[in-house]
Amino acid sequence: MDPLMSQGIELMVVGMGVVFVFLVVLVGITTLMSALVQRFGQAPATPAAVPGASQTRSAPDVPSAAVIKAIEKAVRQHRQSSQS
Repeated sequence: MDPLMSQGIELMVVGMGVVFVFLVVLVGITTLMSALVQRFGQAPATPAAVPGASQTRSAPDVPSAAVIKAIEKAVRQHRQSSQS
């Protein structure tokens, strides 16, 4: 075999070996870090309730009635313009 070809194949094998070893080490370190965090990590502290705060407030993800009506009107208008 040509010496240049054998050097190319040798370089390819060494390069692929280095990448494989790096990925194995990376997976091992990531697994170890995950296990350490699960074992020693603490749950985030929940904020204490503020005295005098309204307990009947709706969730922040729920839009107000005015917003819902505006969305319904926009959807109705869009459907009417799409049909014509």
